[in-house]
Amino acid sequence: MTKDLGILDLTLILAKHRKLIIIITVLAAIGSIVYAMLATHYWVSKAAIIPVSDSSFMGGFNTDLLSMVGGGVVQNQKMELATGFITVMKSRTFREKVIEKFDLISYYKIKKPYEEARELTLHKLQNSMMRLIFDQENNVITISAETKDKNMSVDVVNFYLQELEIYNQSNRMTQGRLNRTFMEAQVKQNLAEVDSLARALRDFQAKNKSVALDQQTEAMVSLYSETVARFMQAELELDLAKTKYAETSPLVLELIAKKELLAQKVKELEDSSQVLAPSYLIQIDKVPDLSMKLALLMMNLKIKQSVLEHLYPQYEMAKLEEVRDMPTFEIIDVPREAGRRSKPKRAVLVIVITMAAFIFSCVMALISESLHQNNELVKSIVAALKGRN
Repeated sequence: MTKDLGILDLTLILAKHRKLIIIITVLAAIGSIVYAMLATHYWVSKAAIIPVSDSSFMGGFNTDLLSMVGGGVVQNQKMELATGFITVMKSRTFREKVIEKFDLISYYKIKKPYEEARELTLHKLQNSMMRLIFDQENNVITISAETKDKNMSVDVVNFYLQELEIYNQSNRMTQGRLNRTFMEAQVKQNLAEVDSLARALRDFQAKNKSVALDQQTEAMVSLYSETVARFMQAELELDLAKTKYAETSPLVLELIAKKELLAQKVKELEDSSQVLAPSYLIQIDKVPDLSMKLALLMMNLKIKQSVLEHLYPQYEMAKLEEVRDMPTFEIIDVPREAGRRSKPKRAVLVIVITMAAFIFSCVMALISESLHQNNELVKSIVAALKGRN
């Protein structure tokens, strides 16, 4: 016959088996203390960095355009840089450099073929040793390493910072070189065109004794050349921006809108002047009037000179950007030796193991008492298991 156990019944059972409970609990407590004293100590070192946005590329654009974009572009650029930093540090190539630098295969004592050992070490490095945390609100990246040696933890974090800076400087130089090459090609092309147009204008004036221009035609050509020059500047800014930003970037979208607006103005000017061809590069041999030929030559030369005046400062800025040595992130917390171990936490470990042992011993006492009180039933179960009737 069975009955529900009350508090007094449970207390009585635990009291009857107090020796079992005390022995198991004390042995577990002693074992946990010994383990906590002998267990390997781990130490954590941390560094915090924040991306430094590069606003030098923005300097070449009009200030009114930057004011419309606002600080969102810089904020997005910082977030993209931070995300890129974490992606680089988690990459296989980056982690393999860490493994080779600190001989982590030996550190983890992995006795397997090299390829398998390397894969296991890559997994342990990313999931056990390193922690990369990104605070999106403040754009702060925390890099932490947990190892068995406090000095090693500091060295690993420092190595991450050094390799990240080397990678970013290399990538930055690559971008700067691309910008400089692009601008250099544009400058050379425009210089050649300006020189060619200047020679053509000189030869034309010498051959035709400097024919005077009609005032109305000159004003129309001046307005048209200015508009076309602004269109070419916008087109150049758009091409340059596409080498730096994505197609969906607010800056690129603003430049596309600006280019389309200027293109519409050029088209309106062309439509309103029937003697001009559908492009600013008008074929001179199709215009019979000598004064118009001279005006067109001067117009094309003025356009190219205006574009060159806008282009050359951009070229000089690209050259400076290529050779500039500027950090891509700022270290706001340098890695230091840990003052306290990260694990094992001795007090917590001893308390948890001791409490678990106490609960386990109480359960064992209840099971033992239940088996004792139902001795006949237990014998029947054993007999049934042995196949006896």
